[in-house]
Amino acid sequence: MRKSFSRLASGGAAVAAAGALLFAAAPANATSSSGSWGIPGGHKMQVNAWHCGTYVNACDWKASTKLYKGKAHDKAQWVQNRAILTAHGISVSIKISKNPEATLKMTSKSQGEVRWKNYGKNKWISDTYGQMRPSRLTVYVSTKSCGSAQITSKIKFTEKCVTAGAA
Repeated sequence: MRKSFSRLASGGAAVAAAGALLFAAAPANATSSSGSWGIPGGHKMQVNAWHCGTYVNACDWKASTKLYKGKAHDKAQWVQNRAILTAHGISVSIKISKNPEATLKMTSKSQGEVRWKNYGKNKWISDTYGQMRPSRLTVYVSTKSCGSAQITSKIKFTEKCVTAGAA
């Protein structure tokens, strides 16, 4: 009988260890979306949205707009990314952090918009990132990433969006 108990105990420990490993790996899960659009002159614009898949108190997020010509980065007059971060549920709220060069505008207590228009030296990319802290009543969060660019004086990429998480 004692031998059976020790096998059960070690089997239970193995299940607990596997469960702990699975739980520890859960934050690596992510929700993402990406889209690419061709632009005259051989250019391609890519818009990306990402946020954590599971969270307790906070959820990291990232959004980007990237300009390519072939497989290489391409320069534009400016590239912009606009990320809309939303907490979904009844009577929810959200707090949002962002990278320093971006602006944050709270459009409601459960939604914020982070925007960065890159006129700088790396004018092929506009990437925004930060952390969402949704209220306890939040059922899920979503990240909508919208990109636009002025490539040349005659070529403009009008805003296109992708959404990570349910819309």
